[in-house]
Amino acid sequence: MISSPASFFSRRLLVFVAAFFIFVGIGGNASLPVYAEQALSQEALVDLVKSSIVRIVQHVSGTARIPHIKVDIQRRLVAILPDKWSEVPVDEYLVGSGFIIHPDGYIATNSHVVSEETVRETLASDNALAGLYENALTLSDVDMQSFLKTESENSFSKKVLQFVIDQSVFDLTNEVAVLRPDSLQKSIPDLSKEGFPATVVSVNDHFSEDEKDVALIKIDESGLPALALGGGTLAVGKKAFIFGFPATAELNSNTSLEATFTQGVVSSIKQSLVKNFKIFQTDAKVSEGSSGGPLFNEQGVVVGIVTFQTDEMDRSQGDNFAFALPIDLVQEMAGQAGIFPFEGTYGENFKQGFQYFSQKQCVKAGDAFHRAISKSNPVFVAEDMLYTYFRQCDDLQKTGMALDTRLDELKGLVSMLGKPLLSFIGIILLFFVIFSVALYWVLRQVRREEQEILVLKTRLHTSEDLLKKYEDISEGKEK
Repeated sequence: MISSPASFFSRRLLVFVAAFFIFVGIGGNASLPVYAEQALSQEALVDLVKSSIVRIVQHVSGTARIPHIKVDIQRRLVAILPDKWSEVPVDEYLVGSGFIIHPDGYIATNSHVVSEETVRETLASDNALAGLYENALTLSDVDMQSFLKTESENSFSKKVLQFVIDQSVFDLTNEVAVLRPDSLQKSIPDLSKEGFPATVVSVNDHFSEDEKDVALIKIDESGLPALALGGGTLAVGKKAFIFGFPATAELNSNTSLEATFTQGVVSSIKQSLVKNFKIFQTDAKVSEGSSGGPLFNEQGVVVGIVTFQTDEMDRSQGDNFAFALPIDLVQEMAGQAGIFPFEGTYGENFKQGFQYFSQKQCVKAGDAFHRAISKSNPVFVAEDMLYTYFRQCDDLQKTGMALDTRLDELKGLVSMLGKPLLSFIGIILLFFVIFSVALYWVLRQVRREEQEILVLKTRLHTSEDLLKKYEDISEGKEK
């Protein structure tokens, strides 16, 4: 039996409405955050990364006994001058940057920031340079040019410096500290004294030879906002971002704990001296003190560690580039120490919250931002750190612009697309009405024809019955 056109139309309408809401539901689920791949705005990058940047101080004290030397540049010889030594008291504070790579207090930085070898080189360099300079004055212009040409590939000056270091007597003690972001102290000595004592987990004292200038330190804290580390490389021309504590950006004693954010592009990718890893070159601004800070991409993933900048002579000619070692070197050192870096709770929840915030889903965004703060170390992640996002969400909710429900999302979609969406829906509805009317007419015709067929069948059955009766009567008469 064929259903009535009215009931058929009702079922079709119900299916259409159900399909529409299923579509809306799928669309809503498809918009859930895939935050690991989302490029963040610069403001969001700052909010994601800044709390993970630390300032590191190495305090070295003691005494050093440095020999005076005589150098013969032409014959590449160096010797100690008998009975000529410099007695040097040592009380130095070396300052650099670092970034958190594990929530349990592990921090990456440069070896030259935390290695005692840096102090040894600094103390020995004056006597080494004095010996080189004294002999250089006796060279002819031709001999000097010949020396300078071979110096870049076979550095005699480095050998002289190492000779002075090896012949010196050092009686030094060093203490490494990570400065507290919430400290009210002003001077570096006071900040260092109040800071978190740090243990050097792994350091490469031969960084000047193999260029693997990376180190790991640890503080006795947990719940830290560790950054995500990424392998691979950044292509030339891609945006690059740096966070650190450059000395040139320190205006006064009140800015010692304020990290600086700079941006640029990857301008080149260089080979290391022995060609066993690549070095990123970027035009993002850095200066002394930026060493050990992260180089990261638009997703907030660390891809390199800032290590040095263009030398002073080239900077005087107008060139100034930053150079960063690949993060693979940090991951390799961490693996050798049995440390496996991973992103902290703060980063994971902030990215999720920012994705919801971008979609104006303020309830979900607020929940994620609250988790980011409440589950992180309060010294590094302050309660008011994400205040801007909460305030903007409050404004959206008060003005009815938040999209916290499916109905809100639908309203937002209509508002965003405006007249084109309404026109599209109108066309769809028009086609639906035309189709429904046509279907109704066809079904009505079919039903009418079925009724006519039924009448014909009834008449045929009646005729057959009459014929049968006639045949029965005829047979009776014959008998």
